[in-house]
Amino acid sequence: MRGKKSLLAALTAVVAVGAAAWWYVDSSPSGDTSPHFTNTRKKPDAFPDAASTGVLDGTALSAYDGPCTIKDSGTVIEARDISCPLVVQASDVVIRNSKVTGTVKVEGKDNSLLIEDSDIDGGEAYLHTVGFENLTVLRSDISGGQSSVNCYLNCLIQDSYLHGQFVPEGEDWHLNAFLSNGGSNIKLIGNTLACDRPTNSAGGGCTANASIFGDFGPNSDYTVQGNLFVASDEMSYCLYAGYDKNKKFGTQTQRIVIEDNVFQRGGTGKCATFGAVTSYDSGGSGNAWQDNRWDDGKAVAAPPVG
Repeated sequence: MRGKKSLLAALTAVVAVGAAAWWYVDSSPSGDTSPHFTNTRKKPDAFPDAASTGVLDGTALSAYDGPCTIKDSGTVIEARDISCPLVVQASDVVIRNSKVTGTVKVEGKDNSLLIEDSDIDGGEAYLHTVGFENLTVLRSDISGGQSSVNCYLNCLIQDSYLHGQFVPEGEDWHLNAFLSNGGSNIKLIGNTLACDRPTNSAGGGCTANASIFGDFGPNSDYTVQGNLFVASDEMSYCLYAGYDKNKKFGTQTQRIVIEDNVFQRGGTGKCATFGAVTSYDSGGSGNAWQDNRWDDGKAVAAPPVG
């Protein structure tokens, strides 16, 4: 079972496993400064998928009999099969190497959650599977619900597989792999982002793989780096990058960094119906667009503002 190690031990392990693993120091509000490893199940230069995320092979899960609303700080849930929605109302909570059938959300600015090596399935809920603040998700398989992850403050989603959202026939729900309607300090790093639910007869279906909108607040300090944006001709764009003068806070975008991502071309040749990305303000303070490319290696140009 992988655990937290000293920096020296982490560096030694990196040498041992080679390029298939690396570490980073978590700067989340929980104050955890120990190294975390990427999943060595994933081949070098590959993107996360069902085989390289979620519960580790060979893990025997036992039924979870704890509370569905977690109020004790420092709670660690490990190798459990959880069959209720979880509400985190405490700090430094950990869900590790577990399966959750239901949604998971953090409530309260002083509370925080780390999810690693876990399967979270929001099923058919008209809810976001994982959210909303002070959240770290590592090497996990997030599916179901209206959106895989919704975050507005202090979130790191890394080396994870976001996919398999749900909309019932006859409903016009808008789906996303990742969604923020105004937020700050958000990092999407090294994930596979797929909004892959077909559009239904009522027009319900995918908005984008990742959507940053200015509905409820300004957007600042986003890092979208090293992700795979999975193509679909059922979406308008694969990425909405925050700027929209028709939204209340849609012109307040700064330090939106989008770099080193891969956009699949797909059947349309441009990732989605109209293009790979829209709503990016190249002139915003601290905004950066660099080294983004198609899956054939050609550069994806920064879109015009709007």
